[in-house]
This record gives sequence, C-alpha cells and structure tokens, in this order.
Amino acid sequence: MKKLYIFIALVAFSGLAIWSFLQYDFISESNVQNVRTTEVESVSEINRYENDSIADKLMAYNLATDFVIESLQEPTTAEFPNTKEKLKHTKYLGENRYRINSWVDSQDTYGAMTRRSFSCIVKTDSSGVIKESFKIEKMGYIPNNKQ
Repeated sequence: MKKLYIFIALVAFSGLAIWSFLQYDFISESNVQNVRTTEVESVSEINRYENDSIADKLMAYNLATDFVIESLQEPTTAEFPNTKEKLKHTKYLGENRYRINSWVDSQDTYGAMTRRSFSCIVKTDSSGVIKESFKIEKMGYIPNNKQ
C-alpha cells in the first residue's frame, strides 16, 4: 500500500513538472529578433505612429478644449472627461493632425448642467495650432450618471 502512495505521488509530481515546463515561454534571441522585425512592417508605419504618444494626444485634446470653451454660454462651469477617457476620445490621423470626439458638461443660461458632444480636428505645427473643423451640439442633455 505504501508503494502505491509513493507511485501516485511520483506521477502527480512528474505531471506537475511537465505542466510547469509547458507553461514557461521559451523564446530564444533569434526568435525575439524575428518578433521585433515583424511587428514593424516599414519605416512609414513607424513615422505614422511617431506622434501617437500620450503627451501629444493630451496636448491636442487640451487645444480642442479652448475652442469648446469659447463656444459655451457659461465657460467657467465646463467639466471635461478624465484623462483616461480623453485618451480614448483622441485619435492621431497622421501629419500632426488629431481628431477629438468627446463631450463637455456645463451650465446653460438657466443654471442646469447639460452635456454636449463636440468634434474637432486640430493640426499642430511650428507656427501654432490650426483648427481644421469644429462642431458642437447646440442643445445638450442632462447627464443622469454624473459622478
């Protein structure tokens, strides 16, 4: 009976050893190099995403908020999404151009807090910012999930 327990323990241990061996990811140096070269297909692809950084997206979003604030009835009450959501709402289009599709909460002339969607395309260059397009809803709605 004791031999049976030892046999079961050895089988379980060897199964555990084989399972853990299979879980370990073996990547040799040559395989790592192949993975890196296939991730980037061309130099133009690298340049396309060159300005697709978090800092550049936030800068573009903040530039767009200036245009939004100018169009509001009560600009001092403007509330924009948090940083994580701002990054989701900002897309790099290439050639230093960004599209922002987002929202702003602000008070109307009656004091009611309303949410209005806006869309903006901005281009940054050495001379400053160019607003290529800008649209904002005329009438907003009262957000019921205000946090």
